[in-house]
Parts: sequence; structure tokens; C-alpha cells
Amino acid sequence: MKNTARLSILMAIMTILLYGCSQKEIQYYSNPDVAVLQDNNRVQRGDYQLSVADDQLIIDSKKKKFEVSLPEHHSSIQSFHFHFSYDNRYLAYDAVEGNAVKIFVVDLETGEKVNLSETIGYKYDYKGYHSSCGIAWAPDQNIIAFIGGYNDSARINIYHFDMDEELQAPAGSPIFNDIYGVKWDVAGKSIYYTADSLENKNMYGLYQTEIESKGKLIGGKVEKVSEIDKDEYKEWVNNS
Repeated sequence: MKNTARLSILMAIMTILLYGCSQKEIQYYSNPDVAVLQDNNRVQRGDYQLSVADDQLIIDSKKKKFEVSLPEHHSSIQSFHFHFSYDNRYLAYDAVEGNAVKIFVVDLETGEKVNLSETIGYKYDYKGYHSSCGIAWAPDQNIIAFIGGYNDSARINIYHFDMDEELQAPAGSPIFNDIYGVKWDVAGKSIYYTADSLENKNMYGLYQTEIESKGKLIGGKVEKVSEIDKDEYKEWVNNS
């Protein structure tokens, strides 16, 4: 009887431990340097003041000032979200051009602008993601993850601005009908993203891709982490 009782207690403890491990929260990286530009067309973030006038993005710091052209007849998806890289070397943002979304990165040392949707993607025009979650910088490297693709064919791409392009494989996820947001973990080892569930139309799937960035950049193992409902999805998006 004593042995049976001890075995039951041990099994209960192991069950609790296993449950606790499975329920461990993912520690997402929250970029502290995201500036949202709304109706006043001017926002301050650290040493940088950002404004939009006459189809120009004006980037003004204590040391330099750049004027970067915006797409003709542009608009923001909801409002402009400007994402600074961890070292404030790069600034990423998206803009609606006609029926397409384009994602850009500006080098804050030179003022050079790169259209990721054209150079890393292949004339991507996907705009199904939540505007605050379509772009994500790694916490400690100049690696950007961004959602691109086409209608009913969304995917995540990754790009390292401090690595030769021939050492990079840009695919960061499988292809889904829709992808709604992407985030890094605090360690910079994986990206997480939400897409429609393949099993239940009323749910969302939360997925993980491990990212290898030592010597080369490549998306590795892909796992489905969990299914989340609409309320959990809203919380996931709003905690960006």
C-alpha cells in the first residue's frame, strides 16, 4: 500500500511538472523603439524626429537629416509604424501603394532606402497582416523578419543586413493563405507567427521557426506551438 501511495504521489508530481513545462509562456521580444506616426505627421523617438510631408519621409537627428521618397499615392496600412533596429542603424516601415503593401528599410547612416518587397521578395503585394506585427527586428542583430507574398500565398522572409546575401536563405516560414503577425523571442533564436488554423476555421495557429544566424542565415525547424482562439489572438497582437 505504501509503495502504491508513493507511486501515485510521484506520478502526480511528474504530471504537474510536465503540465507546467507545456504551459510555460513564450518570452517574446518587444521592440522598445517603434514609433507610430498618426494624424499630426510628426513623432519623436530618441534622437530621431520622423515626419511626413509632400510624399517625403523626413528623418531628422542631431547629426543628420534625410528626406526619403514615399511611394506615389501612398498611404499607411492603419498608421505608419516605424521600427528601429536594435542598434538604431536601420529604420523599417511599410506603406500601401495602390492595392499592394511595400516594406522598406532606410540605412540611418547613409539615407539609402531598400525596398524589401522587391529585392528580397518577388514583387510582394500581400497586405493581410496586422500593421503593428508585419515587421520584426531581432533583439540583438540586424536581422529583420517581415511578412510578404501574395493574396492567399503569404510567407515570412528573413534578411540579415550585416551578412553577405549569398550566405542567406530568406524563407522563414511555410506558405499559408494568410499570416497575421510575426515576433521574435527574447533570445533571438526563433520567430513566432500566427496564421489561420488548418483544422478549425474559428481558431488560429501559432507557429515557431528556429533561426540559425552563425555564419549563415537560414530558417530551421518549424513547429506548430498551439491553437489559439480569437481572444487569445487579439491579446497576442495587442502585446506587440
